[in-house]
Amino acid sequence: MSWLRSNRWGLLALAILAPVALLVALGAGWFEYVEQENGRPVVAAAGDTVEYGGSEFSLLESYRVDADSDRGQAAGLRPGTTLISATIGVTPGSEPPSCSVELTDASGERRWAEATFADADVTNADGTESYCSTDAEAPYRLQVFFVVPDDAAAAPKLRFYRLDLLPDLILFEL
Repeated sequence: MSWLRSNRWGLLALAILAPVALLVALGAGWFEYVEQENGRPVVAAAGDTVEYGGSEFSLLESYRVDADSDRGQAAGLRPGTTLISATIGVTPGSEPPSCSVELTDASGERRWAEATFADADVTNADGTESYCSTDAEAPYRLQVFFVVPDDAAAAPKLRFYRLDLLPDLILFEL
């Protein structure tokens, strides 16, 4: 008896169940999940104003501090790292925004959360907030800090998003 003939029922089941499994996976939101992970970014440069979720956001300034510099040593940066700061202008809409901010490298494959006191000794500039205020009614400035490896500091991008609006997000080029 040939192999095909002896395994015909298993092969028939595979021929039927494989497409069914694919349809179930696609129907369960696989594409939405992948799209949400990578997002549908609106790319913006410094000075551009972007409307997002009823509020307006613009990148006002950004700077980098190397660990080897005097400022880097004063901030307690570890060798081989760079501190990146960005200041975003926020004009709340009718509903004050909440937000999440991440930094990605040029490829977008590596991501970093905001720096903590363990990463660097930094403080916000006067007149800036360290988080998106859900109580704000007037325009304000948001300042965020990230500590990244030196190789990621060449062309980073700031991912700015609200969980309820994903996969739409803002991608500021620093």
